[in-house]
Amino acid sequence: MTDLYDTLIVGGGPAGLTAALHLAWHKRKTLVIDRVSGPLFFTLEQLWNVPGMPGATGAEIQKRLKAQAVEMGAEVQRGNVVRAEGKEGDFLLSGEKGERWRGRTLLLATGVVRYHPTIDGDFTPCFAYAGKGNLFYCTDCEGPELFGRDTVVIGTGPADWAAAMAVELSRYTERLRVLLAGGKDLSEPWAARLREKGIPVLTGEIHRLVGEKRNLTGLELEDGTALTAEAFFVSSEARGRTDLAQQLGIEIASTGKHAQPRSQRGDTNVPGAWIAGDLRPMTQQVAVALGTGNIAAVMIDQYLRKMDVARASAHVAV
Repeated sequence: MTDLYDTLIVGGGPAGLTAALHLAWHKRKTLVIDRVSGPLFFTLEQLWNVPGMPGATGAEIQKRLKAQAVEMGAEVQRGNVVRAEGKEGDFLLSGEKGERWRGRTLLLATGVVRYHPTIDGDFTPCFAYAGKGNLFYCTDCEGPELFGRDTVVIGTGPADWAAAMAVELSRYTERLRVLLAGGKDLSEPWAARLREKGIPVLTGEIHRLVGEKRNLTGLELEDGTALTAEAFFVSSEARGRTDLAQQLGIEIASTGKHAQPRSQRGDTNVPGAWIAGDLRPMTQQVAVALGTGNIAAVMIDQYLRKMDVARASAHVAV
């Protein structure tokens, strides 16, 4: 017989681990199932805007969060959940290796899919630099890293997105260029905004990344053009990992890219199921993920209390 947990949490990033910490503190039998593929595990740059942990690397923050949740009594297992089903009181998750987990409540903190620039069609070369020093992705998280630095915005999606990012980043540095390596169709209004800001626009596919010791120093394009800079900012789509949410019938946001909570508490249209972190349609900051994980856990614990009271009342009535 598969153990029945009070709460199953899918995703061991900051949102999932924060929720596990709170629930374990309230003596809830809590299990976190994690693929160990989230970006924070591999973020070696220092994060300066996480309250209470200034200057810690993403990997250090991840390690601390996990250790604290486990010390409080939460269980953490490595696994890849491929199927979610069931209903409040008895959710069932299945792993790719045949594992099965049951829980009275469920929290999905499955994060987002990040789209990296491709190098001759391959995105994996970016892993050597992403989150390691000067290849950035999130303006809310990393924009202030650019103050005064010569920066190339790499557009991997629609051209207008890259233009919008460059205009947004111009508050941090005036030394900006845009490389349209994805969509090349730049609308005239955004082209005009870039001209007003004096931001040049280049187009081309990336052939090679140039750098050493986690620091990216340049890009070599297919036509032989070499671009050097002090920092690189990627404009790309971030799409929530919504497959499990969709299997359960959780409502998806109108953009189709994230799951939609019913309220800021993270509850969903499926009773007993919550969402937290980057799966929700909001900024991808660590501090925000911590907050959404914590408030979801508070609500889950209160929900479990009501379930416990109802069950006790039914037992007395019998």
